Amino acid sequence: MVGIREYSETDRSWTTLFLVGIVFAVCILLIYVSGDFSENDISNISSSRFLSTPAIGLFRTLASLVCICTIASIVLDPKGMTYNLLDYKTRIYGPKRITGTTRLSAFTMWSFALMGVYFAVSSLSSWSYHFGWGFSEMVVELVPALFASAIASAFLVTTTVTYLLIPEANSRSDDISHYFKWDSQLMHNGNVIFILAELVFSDISLSLDHISFPVVFGCTYVLFSAFNAKRSGIYFYDFIDPRLNGSHIIHMVLLGVLSLLFVLAVAIQEIEELNIWAYLVVISAIAYLVTTFSNPSEKGD
Repeated sequence: MVGIREYSETDRSWTTLFLVGIVFAVCILLIYVSGDFSENDISNISSSRFLSTPAIGLFRTLASLVCICTIASIVLDPKGMTYNLLDYKTRIYGPKRITGTTRLSAFTMWSFALMGVYFAVSSLSSWSYHFGWGFSEMVVELVPALFASAIASAFLVTTTVTYLLIPEANSRSDDISHYFKWDSQLMHNGNVIFILAELVFSDISLSLDHISFPVVFGCTYVLFSAFNAKRSGIYFYDFIDPRLNGSHIIHMVLLGVLSLLFVLAVAIQEIEELNIWAYLVVISAIAYLVTTFSNPSEKGD
């Protein structure tokens, strides 16, 4: 029997893309039906109970610059990087050197770029609120939507790298040193630290009404990845090739996990209402459990 991460004579591409398309359409409909998300106002999205408005504005500005500069340095690096990737035509998984915008094919890049956009927009709202600049009321809905998507995708990136990609690559005796270079560490571990710090400092209220936003972001990446594979000739992750025997299952599971990770973020906020110290302990525990700063292959694991 062919496993779900193997190829068979049946191409599951259209089945997978059809299911992803349905999920995408349903989420868009739910966002439209939900209308306004009234949990937040201009003060919520711009200020902090723990920091002054200029302080959180500065934190957000610096975080956005870190994200944007990191992405730019990766794209502009003429040497590129060698990764283990899936060749679209041959379906062979192995090392390939990629450069420029092709490196943006990774969900990690999408997630970190999204985080950069979130911090840029939220910092603008903080500075506008502090200096009394006028800005659109749309920002009141946009900032929580970006925050919901950024926190769920950051959790997904870091947990996938820590508990799936690094262990699998290490078990195959692949070279995993690139996971521990400064840019990878920043996007795989620093992303969670940034977003958890924002969760602590900001007054943005997340609710289950926002769950559609991270799922829409995930669906958008899946659809992009499928069409981009024909252009670039690679899938950055072998398990999201829609031609796999169990691709439709894998994609639904990944979107389900993305949803659950957002629910986790909402649950974490609820803990703050009960006890601030328990809240900080949970935040610290999550940061410790999902991050990987040391190379297990150097320990002989």
